[in-house]
Formats: sequence, C-alpha cells, structure tokens
Amino acid sequence: MGGSKEAGKQGAVVGVRRILWGVWVILLGLALLSGGQRPILAGPVEVTPLPPVAHPDGRAGMCYSFYDPPERPYLTPALNAGSRWDRFDFIWPNIEPSNDQWDFSGYDSLVNDLHAAGMNIVGILLWTPGWALPADAQVQGEAAFRTTGSSQRWHAPISSLGVSSPSANPASYPPDGLYLPWNDPNNHWGDFVYTVVSRYGDRVKYWEIWNEPDSPGFWNGTSVDYAQLLKVGYQATKAACPDCKVLFGGLHFWANPSFYRWVLNVLNDDPTASENNYFFDVMSVHTYSRSWHAYWLPTTVREGMLDFVPEHPIWLTEVGIPVWDDAAVDPDPTPYIWSATQDEAAAYMIQTYANAWAAHVERYFYFRTHDDWCDKNGDGDCWDEGVDGGMWEFYGLIRDDQSLRPAYVAYQVATTYMVSPTMVTNWTYSNGVRRVTLWGTPHGKVSVIWNRVPTSTVFHYPAILPTATLVDRWGNRQTITAVDGAYPLYLPGATAKNYGVTPDDYLVGGEPYLVIEVDTVPPTATVRSISYVSPVTLTVSWEGSDDAAGIWLYDVQVREGTAGAWEDWLRMTVAKSADYAREQSGVEYCFRVRAWDKAGNRGDWSAPVCMAPEREVFLDLRTVFGDQNGNGVFDGDEVTVTAHLELTGEGGVITSSVGMSWTLTATLMVGDYVLVVVPEGWPSLPPGWLPRYLPVTVEPGVGAQMVGPLDVGLRPHNGSVFLPLVSRDG
Repeated sequence: MGGSKEAGKQGAVVGVRRILWGVWVILLGLALLSGGQRPILAGPVEVTPLPPVAHPDGRAGMCYSFYDPPERPYLTPALNAGSRWDRFDFIWPNIEPSNDQWDFSGYDSLVNDLHAAGMNIVGILLWTPGWALPADAQVQGEAAFRTTGSSQRWHAPISSLGVSSPSANPASYPPDGLYLPWNDPNNHWGDFVYTVVSRYGDRVKYWEIWNEPDSPGFWNGTSVDYAQLLKVGYQATKAACPDCKVLFGGLHFWANPSFYRWVLNVLNDDPTASENNYFFDVMSVHTYSRSWHAYWLPTTVREGMLDFVPEHPIWLTEVGIPVWDDAAVDPDPTPYIWSATQDEAAAYMIQTYANAWAAHVERYFYFRTHDDWCDKNGDGDCWDEGVDGGMWEFYGLIRDDQSLRPAYVAYQVATTYMVSPTMVTNWTYSNGVRRVTLWGTPHGKVSVIWNRVPTSTVFHYPAILPTATLVDRWGNRQTITAVDGAYPLYLPGATAKNYGVTPDDYLVGGEPYLVIEVDTVPPTATVRSISYVSPVTLTVSWEGSDDAAGIWLYDVQVREGTAGAWEDWLRMTVAKSADYAREQSGVEYCFRVRAWDKAGNRGDWSAPVCMAPEREVFLDLRTVFGDQNGNGVFDGDEVTVTAHLELTGEGGVITSSVGMSWTLTATLMVGDYVLVVVPEGWPSLPPGWLPRYLPVTVEPGVGAQMVGPLDVGLRPHNGSVFLPLVSRDG
C-alpha cells in the first residue's frame, strides 16, 4: 500500500494512552475484588513460542513464508505455528519475459522445497508482461496508477511483489488476446496459465486468478475484462490439471464493493457457466485492521454471491493489521490510522480467526509471515532504486531478524485449540461481549470470548460442566470453576482506537480468552422402536446416552428401501419420538439416529432399524367351535365345526382352506386383513352357526409375526324370519 506514516503521528495521544494504562491497571484490581476471574494478561518481553503445533486441522495458512532461499528461515517457524499453507505470486513477467521464452529459475526449487516440507501452496497468477500488453496499455496503465492514492489504509497493502513500483508499471492492464479462445496461440494469458499449471499442478493444487482485481492498484481492466480473465484462467487450469481448484482473485472489496457482483453477473450470463462451476471454485476475500470484518465481510460477500451463482466456499486469503509500537524495527513508534500495538495485533489474530470460523470461512491466511520491510539497506528510507523494495508497514508475525511478535504465539493458540469443530455458533451480547463457540472439537467445547467496547466488564458465561480451562493468547492455562452455573470472566475493554477517526472507533476488541469445557467423548444413540399407526404413518422412538455434559440434540435419518440413500428427516431436535408419514406403501423404511451432547460432540449413526413392507406371518387357528353359551371359550362339551376359512385383503381372497383348524405361514404386505370363518353349508336354516369376521393386522417389524393360537367360536343360529318379496302390479 505504501505511504509514509508521518502524517499519522500523534505524540500527544501516546501520552494520554500511558495515563489511561495506569488507570486501567487500577480498574483491573477493582474488578478482581468484585469477583471476576481473570487470567494473566502480561506477556513476556522476549516472545517465546509455544511448542510446535502437533495437530493442526489444515485450515490455517500464512502469506509469503517461502522467503530467503536456500535456507528459507521462515518456513519452519510457519509450520511450527500450525500453518499448512503458503500463498505467493507466480509472476508472469518473470516467468515469461518474452513470448514463449520461459524462465522457471527459482520457482522449481521453491515449489519443491515447500512441497517437501508439507506446505500446501496457493499460487497467484498475475501481472502482464510488457510484450503481452495491447498497444495503448502503457499510457492507460500509467495514468491509472498515478490516480491510485495510498492514504486509505482501510484496504490491503501494496508491495512491489517482485516487479517495479506499481506507480510506474502498467502490468495491471489486461493482456492482449484475452477474448480469443483460451487455447488460441494468441491468447497469451491462456498460454501462460496452462504452461505454469502443467508444470506445477502435481504439487500446487490451488491457483488464484490475479490479486485484488477490484482495486486499480492491481487491475486496470473492467469487470467484464476480469470475468474473461477468470474464465480463460479457469479453462486453462482445468485443461492442465482437472483436479486443481481455481480461486477468484482475492477481493479488496472496499475499493469497489460492487465489482465482484458485476463479475458474477457477467459469468452468470455465460451459457457454459453452470457446467464449469461458473469459472471459479473458491471465492477469495481480503480483510484488514478491523477484527469484526473477518465475520462481516465473508458473510456479506456470500450474500452477494448467491444473487448470481450457487454457493462457493469462501477463503480469507489475506488477514492482517500493521503494528506501530515496535521499537525494535521502528525508532520512532507512533500510532496511526488503521494500525495497532503488538499486543492488540495478537488479540486481532485470535478474534479474526474465531470470526472467520463463525462466518464459515474454509481457509484463513494471515498476512504476513514476516515484515519484508522495504528499507533493505537500512539508510532510513525506502526509495533506493534497485535496492529497496517490500512492505511499507509492519505486518509480520515474525520480524525480518526472525524474532517473534506476540501475534505469532496467538496464531499458535488459534491453530491448537480452534480446530475441527462439529459446528460453530456466535453471538454478540448487548453489553458488547462477543462469543464464538466451536462445538465438539478434539479439545471439547471451545468458546472464544472478548469485549468489543472500551469499558471493562465481568461476563458470566453459562457452564455445561463444573470446571473449565481458561486459555489466554499467550497459551497460559488455568482452571476456572462455575459459580451458580456460570463462569465469571473479567474481560478488559478494547484499546485499539483507530487514530484519526471517530473517538469511539475501536478496530480490535479487548483481550480474548478461550473457555474450554473438556468433554470429548461422543454420546451414543439407538432407535428404540418403530410402531405401526396406520398404513401411512409410523411412530419412531429413539434414545441416547452421555456420561458427561449430557444429551443435547438428535439427528434422525430415513431411507426408503435397502438401496436408497439416507435422507435427513429431523435435524437437531430435542424430541425422542415422532410420527413419520410414509410417502408410499409397499416400501421398506429404515431409520437411524445420532446424538449431540451439550459440548457439541456428535456421535456416530446408530445401526439402522427397518420396518419392512412385507412380513412373514404365522397364523395358528387352533379350533373352530360352536360357542353355544356365548362365553368365547371352547368348553369341553362344545362341538367343533367344519368351516370354510379365508384370509382376505384389499385385493380379495389371499388364501383359503376348509376344516376345523388351520395353520398358515405366508409373507404378507403390512396392512389390515380379515380372517373369514364361514360354517360349511352356509347360508342355511337354523339350527346352525353364524359366520365370523375377525380383523388381522400385519404390523411392520423384524421377524415373523405370530397370529394366534386362536379358538374361534361361532354364535348359534337359533332362528330366522322369512319374509317373501311380493310384487304387485299397479
């Protein structure tokens, strides 16, 4: 981004802040006396890293970890911090300095070194070489760059990125031949992308098409031009490496909040877009300085994206805040707009990582691994042509001398504890407290809590267990105890005032803390029963068990038939039974359930329990007798009766027999039937016996259904009145 921070110096503010610091310490002591639990706040002067992060989940990355070959001194610290991704430029003018003249020196060893270390790579494909520019690009490119100011520090920084200063370089102009088919020899961009991805696609699986195309500092084409750049880049990438993924160029956003929508609108109108995933696989977003924006910005971009294309994963490929108070690298540290202290930057790291989880961001890249300070010869300025180059502000987790800043340890805390949740929830309370909860992590329920306002507070956080572990941004751990069902937490107020803006504008919240309630054993669940209610309704019941936090919720799935796919029926319900309306008869229905406990641990699916549409039925009609006394019991002096026996259903007679008893084994559809018992010779005059019609229900279930043994008594036919039908003519 560039620009001097001299204009932002406010020496008087520093003095005021020192006074406020003393007041804050006094208030801190008062808060402790009031009963709030507070962990150790102060960090060491010399930043000591935590042990290497042993089990990161592969979500976190950094930008530009590869520097200074062949030793690459920042690579191991990045890995030890839990980073598993690096993101850097594949610079077209350097790789193809002349048409079809390729120079991969440096990139081969770079890619191989990172791949061997276990570091995933996002390669940014960008910058147009002079030979590939349209004839008028030189003038237009320079004019566009000259109008790009550097005073608006609310957006992403600009560095030289391996090319000469953007203020005099038209490399941001669209290349010539862009609107030709991607594989046309004169589509130089398509040729470049295909060649690079073909060379590295076995080791680099993610390719970002340009950087901040919505910012004139990086892209001097239109939104239509970028849509074409993205389309050609996507086609060339997939042709070279079908399993590689393509990222939309990381959005600056603030330079033009509508730009990405314009691009998506163009892509949506392309008749081939839907069959090509709309020419990108991942939406890439950048956010700087304000920790809340790690939640707000991805959420906003997702909403805008869905107006034009189906949902795509969102990655934050640059997240950072410059520090102003590091006397080790700045002899005159003074606050300025959009900057923070080193401790505030560490809080920013924790808060943005949590907010990104809350926004369902898939990957998170901190900008950047080390400072790459622009004054390379140490003469006090960054203007020595051919010598100086790099960043104009201090963003690094690591200084250029390889010493660590507090944010490095905060990064380790984030990648250690904020991993692999089953779900994430978030809430901002009316008193300014912000909470992001990662449920069901390998460490238990992890809630990240901080204060967004400058007034300190004691926050009572509801507990699910009697005790929890409190972790601060240094990785210090202590046990806290619930009081009346809640953990009292002292939360310091925000201090990262945005100098030069409104007095109540704070970029970063106060000290963040992790409340870890340790319950990592998933609950169990089982389908208890399936009951037949009617031909179209089944009642399904289930139950669960948990030894620690207790059962919270259930998910229930249903499957039609043995080869069907499982489908969600109920999600996150507290119910333990429900009626299921069958969509069709004659089909087996299977159910399975899993439970969530109150720590967010999600159990495995239970074994399925099925209600078959057919069931084996064993009918045992032991005796047909004349029930002379009407008591329904076959007494010893009553006679047996020979009868015509039928089992009938909706389609008529299923099977029949004649006799005084009947045993039947049959496979029948679930449903209602009638057992018809008609005395032989019926209809007849009395004396005799009357027919009986007995309902039989074949219920859904497993195994044979027993009907009987039955003794069927026929009522006496004692008399009847015969009234002949007489017809008379008029």
